[in-house]
Amino acid sequence: MDRAKRPTSNEPVDVLVVGVGHLGKQHARVYRELSGARLVGVVDADPEKAKEVGTALGVPYYLELTPELIASTQAASVVTPTPSHYAVATRLIEAGVSVLVEKPMTSSLAEAQALDRLARERGVTLQVGHIERFNPVVIAALPHIQDPIFIECDRIHPFSFRSVETSVVLDLMIHDIDIVLNLVDSPVAHLDAVGTRVLSGTEDLASARITFDNGCTAMVKASRVAIQKSRKMRLFCSNSYISLDYIAKTGMRISLKDGYDRERIDFKRMAALEETQGAYPLFTQFFNIEQLAISNEEPLRGELQAFLLAVRTGREPVVTGEHGVQAIDIATRILDQIKTAQDSYYRRRQGRAIEVGGD
Repeated sequence: MDRAKRPTSNEPVDVLVVGVGHLGKQHARVYRELSGARLVGVVDADPEKAKEVGTALGVPYYLELTPELIASTQAASVVTPTPSHYAVATRLIEAGVSVLVEKPMTSSLAEAQALDRLARERGVTLQVGHIERFNPVVIAALPHIQDPIFIECDRIHPFSFRSVETSVVLDLMIHDIDIVLNLVDSPVAHLDAVGTRVLSGTEDLASARITFDNGCTAMVKASRVAIQKSRKMRLFCSNSYISLDYIAKTGMRISLKDGYDRERIDFKRMAALEETQGAYPLFTQFFNIEQLAISNEEPLRGELQAFLLAVRTGREPVVTGEHGVQAIDIATRILDQIKTAQDSYYRRRQGRAIEVGGD
């Protein structure tokens, strides 16, 4: 039974933002700009943050989520630190409030599963904040991606003191985990992962190889100890290659021309011609090179608009609670692999130390 509080007719959705730190204040800004939303207030335990954002946007600000405040809203963005996602979202869902929970959905798989189950029982919209689904670069590529065979994802960031309580797997890599799971319609058959701590108490570097039942392999790498940002994805399909650069906001597709047959190409002759003609003219005899048309739409705006539509209509959101659970599941398996590898390394290291030291 649908117990969610939803607007009637064409009334805007009464929405609240819980947590107005670095990302939460952007949620509040976009809601304030959208005609389909009525921002009823912002909440943050930090009095200065709450006042700053509330005053700047001309909306009430609060230091805690009270029963009266929950009763006044129909939807909320939960943008608090990850360890509090489950508790905050649970309070809202139990009161019939639809929620957009920022990624990672929760700190653990058990919490993610419980939150998804509760939302379904209460008939409440639960959307997970995997914002890359709304990235114009990804959206432009989607029509061209068919049965990917091999995927490479690199997500490299400078170190930030904001997210050190969360492993880089749940902080950054989970974006690409979600995208890969959405593109490859097949169960995960096997995964291997390595990672290490560098500057914080959780993993700052991680790399994983995910193999699917259908034969597709995804290589996913994340780091938060670099000097410059780099966010790229490369996809190989049976008849095309797609290269995406999230930061440059560019995308390129290379596809086989009709009639291409590698069995009939004289590669030795083509190599000889390359000496005088160069590679590009010969390459374009067999391949089409296309620059993807990328829009200037702000990903967060698209994400919040999709959330509001799901709240208003009761339709399933673009990124469901189940999607969030699946991403957490794979992220957890990657973290378990990393821990196993680290434990094995320290045992070997300790053993060598005992051998050197003697009895």
